[in-house]
Amino acid sequence: EYNKPSDGNVFVLCEFEIENSSDSDISVSSIMSFEAYCDDYSINESFSAALETDKNTLDGTIAAGKKMNGVIAYEVPAGWSDIEIDFTPDFWGKSIKFIAKNN
Repeated sequence: EYNKPSDGNVFVLCEFEIENSSDSDISVSSIMSFEAYCDDYSINESFSAALETDKNTLDGTIAAGKKMNGVIAYEVPAGWSDIEIDFTPDFWGKSIKFIAKNN
């Protein structure tokens, strides 16, 4: 009731599963490893939106051969078209791009 997006906005939660197929631990930070855009405008993670789920955020260390599951949450305009999320694992330096389209 009290945790609502600003007028004209909605919360969008994006769930990811990250598997570490390398030989060493990797660090994942919801703030440092992810860069996001909504309709080409930069957006930041919304901690209010993250409160809408019982899933973990994507923060921590993943041991070699292990997995992490969690969400990144954003507050965006209700009429959004595309959300682009670039994930850069700490060991690669090369980003992986995900695009979500609003139906």
